[in-house]
Amino acid sequence: MKQSERLEKIIETLQRDGIVKVSEISRLLGCSEVTIRTDIRKLDEQGVLKKTYGGAVPKEDGLTVSFVPGEFFLNSAAKQRIAQKAYDCIEHRDSIIIDDSTTGCYLARYIKEHSDKHLIVVTNSLYAAAELSLAKHVDLFVIGGQAIGTPPSTLDSFAISALQSFNVDKAFVGVNGINLEVGLTSIGTPQMETKRAIIRSARKTYVIADSTKFGSSNLFTVCPIGQVHKIITDTGVSKDIMHLAKKLQVDINAV
Repeated sequence: MKQSERLEKIIETLQRDGIVKVSEISRLLGCSEVTIRTDIRKLDEQGVLKKTYGGAVPKEDGLTVSFVPGEFFLNSAAKQRIAQKAYDCIEHRDSIIIDDSTTGCYLARYIKEHSDKHLIVVTNSLYAAAELSLAKHVDLFVIGGQAIGTPPSTLDSFAISALQSFNVDKAFVGVNGINLEVGLTSIGTPQMETKRAIIRSARKTYVIADSTKFGSSNLFTVCPIGQVHKIITDTGVSKDIMHLAKKLQVDINAV
């Protein structure tokens, strides 16, 4: 079982029972107690729960909201580096859109933890909105619509219509696939149409995606690569892709 799947089960158990016991989760998932303790420690460091002797309990410091993580913890170290580099591309008093990608969630968290820039943030991600809701240095606009996905976000005609009202400096967009010759690709039409609306609402678009997204072929094309200002990824991107990017004059920043 993947770590992201184990983390999801731990969170589900905590939400249902109000407590997680290492021994019980270990038996349920068929993995060692050491593995479960490592998972719980990770969630504790992320602020999702409070680690206790033999398990975990919900956090007690204020009102908390839990989300099913989906792929949030997949390649988390790379996503954190990408988020930090994306933050460096943001200027004081910029207006930005953060989309529903998991890397966008890390960017929202990084913005929350760094108050040196006052920002206007528009997002269709419920997780990003929750992270930024108490950030005094952020003017937050949340895009409405039907909430779907893990973590949840709004991806429908209501969201697309609302996005048409905005004109921001920069958009930070995650994608299902990056093909330097075809463009950004998506697994479904709701994701495709929403990302297109985000890109149209921004003067510059930054793609924030880990290296596993390169070369992935999906049915729907979001936009040609020429509409992207910069791609921020990790150092796992291959030399062949970097060579092609240079040939096509695509700006890739691998961190």
